[in-house]
Amino acid sequence: MGNLFLCRCVMSIPMHFFYRLDKMSFFSSWIKAILIIGLAFPLYCETSFASSRKMREMREAPECSIYIRQLHFCSREMDPVCATNGKTYSNKCVFCSEKIEDGRFDFSHWGRC
Repeated sequence: MGNLFLCRCVMSIPMHFFYRLDKMSFFSSWIKAILIIGLAFPLYCETSFASSRKMREMREAPECSIYIRQLHFCSREMDPVCATNGKTYSNKCVFCSEKIEDGRFDFSHWGRC
């Protein structure tokens, strides 16, 4: 009586095991953050997942009156415009410059012909 017996299995547990249990809440926080980002990302990037055809249909024809004073002073961005003459113009500025000079064609749709 009065003897204390310690189980050998309890004595053989390494100390870093308990250290990792302390860090578990940090790991759990990261899991929660990744889950929230994973759920919010598709809502934030809704338009990037929309089909390009659907996006083209939503856009209106370019307003060419703003290009009258700056014919052919256009940027080199690619945002193709298809005209009724069957030609694809690189962007709305190039399209409007040609339309104002020629006048024999009109806007057909956004994108390549």
